[in-house]
Amino acid sequence: MNYKKYSLLLVFILLFSFIETNLFAQLSNDYGKEWKQVDELIKKGLTKSAMEETIKIYEIAKKNNNDPQIIKALLFRITLGRNLQEDANVKSIALVETEIQTSRQPARSILNSILAEMYWNFLQQNRYKFYNRTKTVDFKKDDILTWGIADLHKKIGELYLASIKEEKLLQQSRLEPLDAIIIKGNVRYLRPTLYDLLAHSALDYFKNDERDINRPAYAFEIKDKEALAPAVVFAAHRFINKDSASLHYYALLIYQKLLKFHAADAKPDALIDADIERINFVKQYGVMNNKDGLYLLALTEITKINNAASAQATYLIAQEIYNLASQVKAGFDSASEKYSINHAKKIADAVIKQYPESEGGINAKNLLNQILHKELNLTSEKVNVPGESFRTLVTYKNINTTNFRIIQVTPEFKNLIEIDSDNDKLWNKLISQPPLRSWKQALPLPDDYKTHSTEVKVDALPVGDYALLASAAEDFNLNKNPLSAHYFHVSNISYVNNGNEYFVLDRTTGKPLAGAKVQVWNQRYDYNSRKNIFEKLELLTADKNGYLKLSNKKNTERNIRLEITYQNDKLFLGDYQYSYNYDNSDEPGDEYDDQKKYENNKTRIFLFTDRSIYRPGQLVYFKGIGITQNYKTKKNQLLISKDSINVALRDANYQIVDSVKVLLNEFGSFNGKFRLPENKLNGNFSIVAGLNNQISFSVEEYKRPKFYAEFEKVKGTYRVNDKIKITGFAKAYAGNNVDGATVKYRVTRVARFLYPWMFWRWGFPQTKPMEITNGEIKTGADGKFTIEFEAIPDLSIDKKNDPVFDYKVEADITDVNGETRSTSAIVPVGYKALNLQVTLPQNEAINVDSLRDLN
Repeated sequence: MNYKKYSLLLVFILLFSFIETNLFAQLSNDYGKEWKQVDELIKKGLTKSAMEETIKIYEIAKKNNNDPQIIKALLFRITLGRNLQEDANVKSIALVETEIQTSRQPARSILNSILAEMYWNFLQQNRYKFYNRTKTVDFKKDDILTWGIADLHKKIGELYLASIKEEKLLQQSRLEPLDAIIIKGNVRYLRPTLYDLLAHSALDYFKNDERDINRPAYAFEIKDKEALAPAVVFAAHRFINKDSASLHYYALLIYQKLLKFHAADAKPDALIDADIERINFVKQYGVMNNKDGLYLLALTEITKINNAASAQATYLIAQEIYNLASQVKAGFDSASEKYSINHAKKIADAVIKQYPESEGGINAKNLLNQILHKELNLTSEKVNVPGESFRTLVTYKNINTTNFRIIQVTPEFKNLIEIDSDNDKLWNKLISQPPLRSWKQALPLPDDYKTHSTEVKVDALPVGDYALLASAAEDFNLNKNPLSAHYFHVSNISYVNNGNEYFVLDRTTGKPLAGAKVQVWNQRYDYNSRKNIFEKLELLTADKNGYLKLSNKKNTERNIRLEITYQNDKLFLGDYQYSYNYDNSDEPGDEYDDQKKYENNKTRIFLFTDRSIYRPGQLVYFKGIGITQNYKTKKNQLLISKDSINVALRDANYQIVDSVKVLLNEFGSFNGKFRLPENKLNGNFSIVAGLNNQISFSVEEYKRPKFYAEFEKVKGTYRVNDKIKITGFAKAYAGNNVDGATVKYRVTRVARFLYPWMFWRWGFPQTKPMEITNGEIKTGADGKFTIEFEAIPDLSIDKKNDPVFDYKVEADITDVNGETRSTSAIVPVGYKALNLQVTLPQNEAINVDSLRDLN
C-alpha cells in the first residue's frame, strides 16, 4: 500500500513539467465539453488554438465566479504559454499577480501559495545566476530578473505567510469544492481542510535551510528543548527570535498553529501526522543538548494514543534505536538492551503484528528486512605461498555457518569470466565448476544482528590460480542466498619495480630469482573490432640479481601485464601497469654525440628581476644564473660558456620589444636591463633567455601605496560566548598615523577540529561558515580602530568533540584620499581556554626523569 498523504495542487503537476493530456478529462466534470476540446487541440499539436480555447473557459468561469475553474484555466494558460512566449516564467508570475488583485477568498490564498511556488521554482532554475549577484540598495526592483537571492527569499516567504493568513476561513474550507484543482491522495483525512493543504505547502519551503547561507550573529537556532516537547507543551511555547529572515522560526509557528487546530479532533490522525513531521524537522535542525533522547521521548508520547496513525511514531523509535546501535553513537550504550538492534527488532515486530497495513507497519517491515538481511564477504592475500596454509577474513552478518569451495581458475575459464559481464551468468559459471576442495565452517554469531569478522584457515595449495567461494547455503544456490567469491594466486614469485626497471624475487626469502623468464603482454584498444586486444611483446630474462628492464620506444605508453615463470612456478597477475617512456635519455652516446651537445641540452637558466610590478617607462634590472649537467658524473654544475646568450623582452602580446646579447662570467651568471615601453598595452610582460627560460612580471599604471594596515596580536585567552576585542591600525609609510579613515569590517566563524581521529567512523560533523557581525567604524587620532564581537559557538556541534572556532576578522580601510588597504586576522576560540600538545618519541621507552622537560 502506497501512502500518498498530500492532495497536491494542480500547479505542482502542470506548471513545471510537461503537460499530460489525459489529465484534462480527469480533473473535473465541470466544463467537461470545453476541456475535452482543449484536450483534442493539444493532441493535434495546436497549442495556440488550445490557448485561445482556454482563455474562453477562463472568461466564462470569471463571469460565473467559479473560482476553481478560474484557477484551473489560469494554470493551463501558464503552462501552454511556455511554448508560445519568451520569458514565459516572468510573464506567468505577472499574470498570477494580476489575478490576485481581483480574486476573493479563499481563491486569493490558493493563488498566493501558487505564486510562492512559482517564485521558488524560478529561484531554483536560476540559482547559479542569483548567487553571483551583489545586493543592491536604493534601486527600484520592478523586474524580477534584476533581483538578488535575498529579494526572492523575502518575496517567497511573504507569499506563503499570506496564503495561510486567513486561518479561520481556511480551516472551515473543505477540499471537496476544490476538486477541479486538486490531485487527491489516498489518505485525504490527513489534509482535511484547505488550511492543512496550504500550511503544509508553506512548510515545504520554510523547512529548507538554503536561506541560512549568510546568517547574522543573531540568527535563530532551534535550541529550546520545548521544540521536542509533547504537542500541548510545544504549541504553547513562545520561541524568542530577533532574526526576521529565519525560515525555521516560521516553520515552528506554522506547526504550532496546525497542532492547536487539530488538538480537539475526534480522529487524531491529522494531529499525529503533523506532530511527527514537527518532531522530525526539529530532530534534523535542532541544536539542543541530548537531542536524540528528547526525540525518542517525543515519539514515545505519540505512541500512547495507540492507533494506526501512531504506528509511524513507533516505527521511528525502532529506526532511531537501530541507527544509534549501528553507529555506536557517543552517549548511548549500544550493548544495553535499551539501545540495541535486538530491541529495535522487537519494536518493529510489535508494530507489524498490530498494524500491518498502516504506514508505520509497512515501514517497520522494511526495517525488519534490513535488520535480518544476510551479508557475506571474503578478503585474503592476492598471492599466497605454495605448500603453506593461509587465512581469509570472513565478514558476515546473520550467518552462523559458511560453506566454502575452492575451484581452479584455468586460462580458458578466466577468459570466459572476463568476457561475460552478466552477474547471474558469471555466478552460474562459478558454482557449476567442480570444486578441488569443499568444507563447512561454523562462525561465532552473537545475537546482536551486527556485522562481524573472523579469520578462517585455508589449507595449503600448489602453484596455480584459484577462486574461493563462500555461501550460506550448502547448495550455493542464487535464490536469496548471500554468496561471495575471492580470486587469488598461489606462487612463490614476487617482484618490485621502479618505472620500467624490475627485480624478480623469492616471495619467502626475498632472494633474487636469477634466470626468471618474463613475458610482457600489452592491452590496447582496437578501433576496427572495437575491443581490447592483448598482444605478446618482448620476452625477458632476469640477470643474476633478478634485474631486468622493459624496452619501450621513446614517448610511447602501454598497459602491460607480466607473465613470470621460474622453474615450476608461475605468476600471471591480472593487474595492469601503466608504462610511459619519456624521451629523457641522458646516456652518453645514446642521444648525444659529444660533451658540448649533451651539456647544451641540459642547460637551464634561472632569471631574476629587481621587482614584480613596474610602471610603463621604468627600467627593469634582470640577472640570470646558468647551470647544466656534467657529461660524465651527471651532477649539476655552473654553466661556463664563451658563447653569447640572447635575452629578449616580450610584451603582453608576447611580441619582442627589445633584446640584448650577454656573456656569462666565471660564476655562470649575467645581468642587464631593459626600459619598458610607454603607450602600449599593459599586462603580463616576460624576459626570455635562450629557448625555454623565462620570468614574468606585471606592467601596470598604479599608485604606490601611502599607508598599510595590520591587526595587533590578540592579547589574553578567550572561551566561547566571551566578548572579544581586536585592535588594528593604519599607518602611513611616512611614519604618521592615518586618522579619520573609514573601516569596513566583517567577522565570520568556521569550525575546526583538533582530533580528526575521533571521526574516523562516521565522518566530521557538518558545519557551515557563519557571519558573526559586520559594520563600519573610523580610525582614531592614533590610527587605531577596535572591533568587538561575541564568540558565538556553533551549538550544532557537540562539546564533547572539543571544536575550535576560528573567527576571521577582515577589514578594509579607506583614507580620506580614497586609497584602500585590507588586512585580516584569525582569532581561535574553543570551550577550553588552553590547548596543550605534547610531543614524545614514538615506539621508545622514556625514563621518568626525562619527563621533567617536555616539548
